[in-house]
Amino acid sequence: MKANRLSLVLGAAVALFGATAANANPYLTTADNFRGNFLIEGFADLTPNTYRITLGGGVGDNLNGVLTVNVPTNGQYSVERKGEFEIKYPAPIGPAPQANWVPLGTVDASTTGITGSTFVYDFDSNTFTSNGADVKGLTNTFSGSVNAINVLLGAVFGPSIAPLLAPGTVNVSHVLSDNKWVIDVTEIDAPGKNFSQVLLALDTNGFQTPGDGKIDGTFRANGALRFVPEPASMALVGLGLAGMAALRRRKAA
Repeated sequence: MKANRLSLVLGAAVALFGATAANANPYLTTADNFRGNFLIEGFADLTPNTYRITLGGGVGDNLNGVLTVNVPTNGQYSVERKGEFEIKYPAPIGPAPQANWVPLGTVDASTTGITGSTFVYDFDSNTFTSNGADVKGLTNTFSGSVNAINVLLGAVFGPSIAPLLAPGTVNVSHVLSDNKWVIDVTEIDAPGKNFSQVLLALDTNGFQTPGDGKIDGTFRANGALRFVPEPASMALVGLGLAGMAALRRRKAA
């Protein structure tokens, strides 16, 4: 009888979480005509694992549009995107506009230190909120896996470059002000294959002044990125709960 009960509990839990995975709501990051100028620097100095990304702040090149980020909980996700994403450096770079969702691959999204789950950065009105609370002018810091940060930045800068990167952690400190977003990045445990190396290669072989230690241009993002929970992750959660239920039944018996 106990064996039958355990089987029923396990089967019900796996079925429940299998169904949940199939119908799980994805986490969406949307860019509503988010555009402006950008400058990346600091990747070619004596501290190559640190660099700064500045969006906006140039005369006549203020940021516009709205960026809405729903941060996924830690776990495995299939990542997809659609819409228009373009960088000019100085020639246009980016995928062709896509009306339907296009798979980017699977990532292990992991972040710590993020306060809030929904961020709305409205550069048309210069209002920036985290779960409705004003974060304008505040220094916010968090850490995340290389893949997690990469796909979030991908909502702004185009296709994911995750296959080029080694596993590692990225620490981010950023401040939002009127028409300007300053993002300081420090990479950890990603030697040889990291963002700094990609940026250095772009600078060395780039379209602008090679070796000047800067990558700058303009960007435009008008589309969406979504994280869809992987069924395997949900099934593991189901098995864990099933095990707890079975243990409680055994103690009760």
